[in-house]
Amino acid sequence: MTQQQVVGTKTKNIYFMGDAIACRRFINDNAISKTVGKGKSEKKRSEFGFKEALRIV
Repeated sequence: MTQQQVVGTKTKNIYFMGDAIACRRFINDNAISKTVGKGKSEKKRSEFGFKEALRIV
């Protein structure tokens, strides 16, 4: 297995190192769910947990 890296596109920071499946799991598990609205119109919305786009290298 080759080592992959999760890298930020703007800052070039390395967020995670591992195999390809672990990198995808790391990105997908960092979603943040927020509730929007009140009462009957309340909805859950998931947002990306990072401030920049990530790339698997």
